[in-house]
Amino acid sequence: MNPDLSEKAINKLEFLCGLGCTQVTQLLEKASKGIQIEELSDFNHTEAQLIVEELGKIMSIYDTSDTDNCTGNSEFK
Repeated sequence: MNPDLSEKAINKLEFLCGLGCTQVTQLLEKASKGIQIEELSDFNHTEAQLIVEELGKIMSIYDTSDTDNCTGNSEFK
């Protein structure tokens, strides 16, 4: 985990991961298109970007061909 993330950001990461792979994948797609992420509106641009980067790292361990049934080894399952 990125040591620059605040406790608030870590809590948000855990919350977002708890929504499931489909929701996180959709969030990452929005971010890649430059669309503002409503769920991250409480964070400044830098911290929101760190959260998106961390979500990308977390999701990289999953088989993204089946976002409804993600499998992998993550502390955020």
